[in-house]
Amino acid sequence: MLALLEEQVKMEKAISEYPSNLPENSLLDMEGNLPFAWLTKELTQSGVMGDATVATKEKGDRILESLAEGWVQVIKDVYKFRQPNATQNSKQSI
Repeated sequence: MLALLEEQVKMEKAISEYPSNLPENSLLDMEGNLPFAWLTKELTQSGVMGDATVATKEKGDRILESLAEGWVQVIKDVYKFRQPNATQNSKQSI
């Protein structure tokens, strides 16, 4: 938000909070290979996940740039994608 609407951010209210009571010694993860469904309000009291006190506009700018580059690549990939020919695939599997 500092990169997008810096004037709206009140850094003096920033806090640090991490989820607690997550599964230990489990393949289940918030974002891993076996993610479980979650709402932020179920994992933290404040709605913050991480340390907002170390946020900077420069960090936000880098995140936005990375996201934009990623979306450009996705759009290029979708544009270039051609569905494999089903007839060719069935002949190759015989």
